[in-house]
Amino acid sequence: MRIVSLLPSLTEICCALGLVDELVAVTHECDYPPPVRAKPKITRSVLPPGLRQVEIDRAVRELVRSGQPLYQLDIERLAQLRPHLILTQALCPVCAVSYEDVVGIARALPQRSEVLSVEAPTLHEIHHSIL
Repeated sequence: MRIVSLLPSLTEICCALGLVDELVAVTHECDYPPPVRAKPKITRSVLPPGLRQVEIDRAVRELVRSGQPLYQLDIERLAQLRPHLILTQALCPVCAVSYEDVVGIARALPQRSEVLSVEAPTLHEIHHSIL
């Protein structure tokens, strides 16, 4: 199976389940466990690097207010990777590429890719979602 993980916590769960070799791409924020550092990065932040916290806060608020995304997904690279499964979340609109964007992009891919959104706000639900 070819998996793209769009959330660091889901990347870590995949690795804990022994699926590191199934991961074909991860987010720009994924750096653990160490083997994922070599995986292709499929997202990037639209914010310029080096901003101070107050500048980040201001920029995020402005982007959210104007309905602009905080992250970009490399659609061309995603199509080349031909994932069977794209892991994401819909709980937090500023934590990752939006769920709606992921679903729309997946529908436009030349091959069929399943989108799995994992929402687990409690430890019990995290455990349940893994099983």
